[in-house]
Amino acid sequence: MSCRVLIRCDAAPAIGFGHVVRCLALAAVLCNRYACQVAFAMLKGPEGVAHVRAQGYLVHQPPPAPATVVEGDWLRQLIIDNRACVLVLDVRSELAPAALRTLRESGILIVTIDDPSERRLLADLAFYPPVPQVERLDWTGFTGQRFVGWDWVILRPQFAGAARKARTAGVTPTTETAMLHRPLTLLVTMGGSDPAGLTLMALEAIDQLAGDFRTLLVLGQAFMHEAALADWLASARRSYELCRDVQDMAALMAETDLAVASFGVTAYELAAMGVPALYFCLTDDHAQSAQSLSAAGMAITLGNYRNLKPTDMMANLEALFADPERQCALSEQCVLNVDGQGADRIAQQILQLHSARF
Repeated sequence: MSCRVLIRCDAAPAIGFGHVVRCLALAAVLCNRYACQVAFAMLKGPEGVAHVRAQGYLVHQPPPAPATVVEGDWLRQLIIDNRACVLVLDVRSELAPAALRTLRESGILIVTIDDPSERRLLADLAFYPPVPQVERLDWTGFTGQRFVGWDWVILRPQFAGAARKARTAGVTPTTETAMLHRPLTLLVTMGGSDPAGLTLMALEAIDQLAGDFRTLLVLGQAFMHEAALADWLASARRSYELCRDVQDMAALMAETDLAVASFGVTAYELAAMGVPALYFCLTDDHAQSAQSLSAAGMAITLGNYRNLKPTDMMANLEALFADPERQCALSEQCVLNVDGQGADRIAQQILQLHSARF
């Protein structure tokens, strides 16, 4: 029986694009490797909808007055119309757990991605990176299967291939020898939209640093601070290479020694490429999640950006610049832990359960 999958996610400048990025990665594996039929259900975010459609997927949206849509009813009808047997959820919406209970009782296989809400208790399969919040949740009544760890981090196919190549060669992208023979390259990337203006916050600190290093500045497709950035760059002390609409981030990261980034999907992409990084966090929840990277010796987290002073970031960067051995140690731990194969592992778990059930 052909596996038909409906993926529920959203993306917009205010909420970021991480959910859609990893859902597209999972969809690519399901379609290209396992010949599944995949469609998307998206409630908001025209930018996200356009991005998914550009990848060739069918996107279902609600009627013109989405405020009147009951999400559970809408999804139930979409599942019927698409004859879907698997529902993948990667959202922070108001979707009621009761709606999932009804769907699960009807035989639909429910999959949740990194979901802290009560919906996770109605899932057949629940997947999480190794963040501390997972074990603090109350799992009473959960009857599905839970998977927690670096193995379940979903990355785009370009990172899976690049990480595999680095492992096969027996080296990490960042090595002490390489750094001694060329200027260090620093990558700055704050996600698809950077709603909090972290790019400018990081640049103000970087601009005060001494030394010979190259800075690559990646601006996401929905970057929200173009005018302010242009004004700031006009009087900047250092020079910056702007990178827009980057299609192959894995290749760009492969030429990078260090990164300053906002915590999210990008953090796991950098880890797969062996790039040591300092992370800003948009929320306290993100700050807790980022601790899993620092605890594993893979990165330095600066905590919630609201509590961060530019001098704190400068001090951390200066210390890391001056310590090639630590850079290499962080890089090695990144590649050891994150191999970029999470999407394939999740797809296999979905299809194994699907085969057993149908």
